Amino acid sequence: MFRRFSEQDTEAMRSHWEGTSIRNPTNFMKNTVLGIDPGTRDMGIAVLAGDELVAYGVHTLRNGHRPYDVIGQARKIVLMYVAKYNPSVVSLEKPLRMSHKRAALLTTIVEELSARTRDLQLEVVQLQPSEIRQELLGNPRANKLQVAETIVENGFEELREKLPQKPKRSALGYRPKEMYWFHMFDALAAALATQGAALRTKSSASHT
Repeated sequence: MFRRFSEQDTEAMRSHWEGTSIRNPTNFMKNTVLGIDPGTRDMGIAVLAGDELVAYGVHTLRNGHRPYDVIGQARKIVLMYVAKYNPSVVSLEKPLRMSHKRAALLTTIVEELSARTRDLQLEVVQLQPSEIRQELLGNPRANKLQVAETIVENGFEELREKLPQKPKRSALGYRPKEMYWFHMFDALAAALATQGAALRTKSSASHT
């Protein structure tokens, strides 16, 4: 289940990532994780330094004449965050497997972002949405609003105003405008899940 981390947790996670392919292992003393919710229209971003949310946002990708235009925009945005915040780990939400063209483009975007960040010798973690929800809520079937509400209620109160309102009629679903900030919450969820998984792995190793 999701919880905020103590100083002991922070040190444990730092130790967990030492010895990996991280560009600068000592940088993870602040547990700097760049969370990304990839998209073909909107891409969510969140940067965590330990417990501190130091940056977040949603970036709209403008469709060009070719799919590569969108991929290039996504790559440029991610590399900008890498240059500015110097993360140790990049955490991406894996796209669901579907057969339509937009899903194929999304998969290509994820692989491109993973490759470019690995080129910079960053640790790259890809998590299925169900894995993220299991890590944070203990429920792999939790919905986006439940994930967002859990994040707000566990120390990120400053994001409450970004919470979408639940549709009055569930059959209608969320309008595009209401979905906007879900991308940021999904990116933050990926970063938090990566921190949590690192902590659990370190804790398990210390008891074996």
